[in-house]
Amino acid sequence: MIGEVVIRIRSGASTGVDRYGNPIPGTDVETPLDGAAFDPGGSREPLEVGRAQTVTNPKVYFYMNTPDVVSTDRLRVRGLVYQVKGRPAVWSSPFPSAVGGLVVELELAEG
Repeated sequence: MIGEVVIRIRSGASTGVDRYGNPIPGTDVETPLDGAAFDPGGSREPLEVGRAQTVTNPKVYFYMNTPDVVSTDRLRVRGLVYQVKGRPAVWSSPFPSAVGGLVVELELAEG
């Protein structure tokens, strides 16, 4: 297999509502997704008084067989759990070939 395996973490079906009427997420379901290419991206340190935070924004590229990834999912990549940021996008090559896939933007805020 080419690429690396990442784990999609998706909240299970709602188990009811809390006292404010918000749905209570069910147990997380973890699904391995193979064939990923990880772009570690960059990070930034937003300035906020009394807080030291680092925000990292990598991307994951999936080739051809695009997996089911949505904006509410999380992905575990190389041991870290990232939140999917926005809607994953299907991409295709501008050249006459079958190359294409899915790009998923991620975010991890620490601190």
